[in-house]
Amino acid sequence: MTPKLSRLPTATAEAAQVRRRSLGAMIAHKRRCREAGQPDAEAVNRMIHAFHARGGAITQCPPAYVMPVQNGTGAGP
Repeated sequence: MTPKLSRLPTATAEAAQVRRRSLGAMIAHKRRCREAGQPDAEAVNRMIHAFHARGGAITQCPPAYVMPVQNGTGAGP
């Protein structure tokens, strides 16, 4: 595979390497998640408690329909 990359322009070869590393990282992450399994209710509660203990807060965004339309037509509320 390396000889094939050497014939490519440097930027293209580097981009190909980055894609391979990214794909490898995504596959490894998916494998770790699958192996970990789904958390039970107790584990979820621990994670939520730890999130709040670190100062985390739940943000509730307003529904999309309360936002003004910004589609470039000048029409709005």
